[in-house]
Amino acid sequence: MTAAPSLAVGIPTYFRSADLLRLVKGLTAADPDLPVTVIDDGPDPATAESLADAGPQVRLIRHETNRGYAHSFAELIEGCSADYLLVSADDDLCDAAGLARSRALLTAHLPDFAATQFLDRAGAMKRGQPAAGPVALTDIRDASGHAPGLIYRVAAARRALPFLQARLAADCYAARIYPQTLLVYTMALQGAACTWLPAAPITEGAAHPPSLSDSDGTAYHSPAGRLREQAAFAHAFTALAGFVPAQAQDRLAAIATLHDQDAYRRFMRALRLHHPELVEDWISGSLFYCRNSLARHLLNLWSWRRARRRAERTLRKESR
Repeated sequence: MTAAPSLAVGIPTYFRSADLLRLVKGLTAADPDLPVTVIDDGPDPATAESLADAGPQVRLIRHETNRGYAHSFAELIEGCSADYLLVSADDDLCDAAGLARSRALLTAHLPDFAATQFLDRAGAMKRGQPAAGPVALTDIRDASGHAPGLIYRVAAARRALPFLQARLAADCYAARIYPQTLLVYTMALQGAACTWLPAAPITEGAAHPPSLSDSDGTAYHSPAGRLREQAAFAHAFTALAGFVPAQAQDRLAAIATLHDQDAYRRFMRALRLHHPELVEDWISGSLFYCRNSLARHLLNLWSWRRARRRAERTLRKESR
C-alpha cells in the first residue's frame, strides 16, 4: 500500500490576530499533528501573543517589514518540508470533514496542483467541481484566482517558483496580486497534473473586504486595477516563454489570447461593482461608437472569434 503523502498548511497574515487564532484552533483541532506555518507580514505583536499557546506544530515566521502576500506565498513554498502545502487566508475557517476528505483525495489522485471546493458562509460553492477531474488549461484562472484552500505538491511548485520570483523581482503587478495563478500556469505548462478535488478543507470566514492594492492605492478589483492587471499578465506571459519547454509554447500563446480576450468581462464586472451608475452610459456609448464604424467592428469581431476558436482548439487538442 502506498503511504499517504504528508500535508502542511501555510497562512500569510497581516494584522488579523483574532481571525488567525480561530483558523489555527480549527486546524489543530481537526488534526493535532498537522504542521502549520504562519508568516506574520507586519509584524503585529498581537499575532505572536495569540499563537503563544497554539502548540509545537504551529510555527511563526515574522517579517520585520511588510513584504506583501506574494512574497509570503513564495516563502511558504520554499520552506515547506511536507509533500503538499495547503495555503489559507488568515480570516477563513477549517472544515474538519473537508480537510480529512482532501487528504484522502490527495492520496487517491496524487495531483501536482489541487483546486479544492471553496464555500461561502451560506454554504454556496464559489469555486470547485462536484467530482474529481483534470483542470483544463482554459480553467486555470477560475481554478486558482481565489487563493484560500488551494493545495500544491511542493516539488512541482518549486520547479515553477523561479518564474514567480523573477516576476516579483521585476515588480510585476500580476505577480504581486495573483502569485498563485502565475505559479499554476507555469506548473501546468511544465507538465504538472492539475486536478479538481471535490472537498472543501477551507471555507469562508470573516470575509474582510480585500485590501490588495498597488503602490498608488489602486485597488486590484477596481476598473483601473483590472486594466493594469491585464497589461501585467500580458507582460508576464511574454516572460513565461523562457521558463516552459518548447512544446508548450503554442499552449502559452493560446492561454495569453484567451486571457486577453476576457479583459472586457473583468473590466465590466469591476465597473458594476465600483461605479454601477456608469454602466448604462458606458454600454450606450459603446454601442454608439460601434454604429459609427460598424464595418470595422464586424471585422474585428470576426477576427476576435476566429482567434478565440483557434486558441480553444489548441488547448483542447493538448488536453486530449
